[in-house]
Amino acid sequence: MKTNLGTPAIRVLVLLEGSTLTGPVKNVLEFCRLSRALPASTPVCLSLATFVRSQGQGAKANQFLEEAAAQQVDVHTITERSAFDFRGLGRLKHLARQLSPDIVETHSVKSHFLVRLSGLSRAYPWIAFHHGYTNEGVKMWLYNQLDRWSLRAPTELVTVCEPFKKELASRGAPYRRIRVLHNGIALDWLNQGRAGGPDTDNDIPSTQGRAEAVVLAIGRLSREKAFPDLVAAIERLCRLRRGNPVRLVILGEGAERARIERTARDLAIQDRVTLVGQVSDVRPYYRMADVVAISSLSEGSPNVLLEAMAAGVPVVATSVGGIPEMVAGRDAVLLVEPANPDAMAAAIARLLADSESAHRMAANACQLVATQYSPQNRARWLLDLYASVGRRGAGAEVNSVLEPVAGETKGE
Repeated sequence: MKTNLGTPAIRVLVLLEGSTLTGPVKNVLEFCRLSRALPASTPVCLSLATFVRSQGQGAKANQFLEEAAAQQVDVHTITERSAFDFRGLGRLKHLARQLSPDIVETHSVKSHFLVRLSGLSRAYPWIAFHHGYTNEGVKMWLYNQLDRWSLRAPTELVTVCEPFKKELASRGAPYRRIRVLHNGIALDWLNQGRAGGPDTDNDIPSTQGRAEAVVLAIGRLSREKAFPDLVAAIERLCRLRRGNPVRLVILGEGAERARIERTARDLAIQDRVTLVGQVSDVRPYYRMADVVAISSLSEGSPNVLLEAMAAGVPVVATSVGGIPEMVAGRDAVLLVEPANPDAMAAAIARLLADSESAHRMAANACQLVATQYSPQNRARWLLDLYASVGRRGAGAEVNSVLEPVAGETKGE
């Protein structure tokens, strides 16, 4: 791949984890699509790789691989038998020798760790993307502590908001190497071709003849999302709007499901809360929503916020993480303090009662997406970053680092 002037493309090896269409996966696939069309003084060629379990996972659908194939994006697979199968180190180094990238890019704790442990961080310029941490027990806490060691070594470290940048620096990552890049979304996202497998739509509540207002929440059912606080807010909202029923619809799965269900029962509003589970296409739910609520205790650059803004659905969100900096001074989102169900309920009630204000804020949010958070803007930023890092060249230790390890299987 070359420009008209013969400039060679910068080759980037991108390591991704998981089998679903996570935020990082969507962003990378979107960049693959856009990079083919956007003009650049130095073109970029991405090679994607992911970890696939050699036993037990083969029969399961892999949305990531399916969507990549649909978009004609090749993905190399690194087989493993467990989450930290250290034979993957040899396979990863073999793949690096095979592709000879100019830059290695990682997006998750395991990939960060393997790149540093394998020595690839010394062999190539390394860009590590930090998307935030989840709070799901001791196991995730240990992984996050491991990440502190890994993220001291990247050439550049990209995170999604200023609070995360400060947190990473406090944990030992070099501050001068940390950059902030918010997520992006297409303004016509709601009407684009379907991504992922089709749903049966059996669980989508009908909007025909609906008298109740729908508050939509989307995310992993983990502690930092604070969905029990949102359930408590809905109980207060039901009391504020007697005679005007409200339904909370939550999309996602995770360890907090039982706690959310218990909170709804304890507050006697279980008939007002619908936990749909994981869905492959969330857009029908945005179309039926009157308000999107984000109740999180911690956020980075939430895709749910961007999706709602692009879809024209008014948003109430807690003032945490990158949310305030994303919407600062734009009258685009109602912000409330976290862990305050009364404030959340009052803000949702305001939007439901004042359609003129709700429409104005939704219009301002759409304009903000168009001017600041388009995928094209994000792609141009990345092209500049790749050009900057790629010009620094590979390290001096490439040959020694990539020497085959004993017992390495070369055919994988």
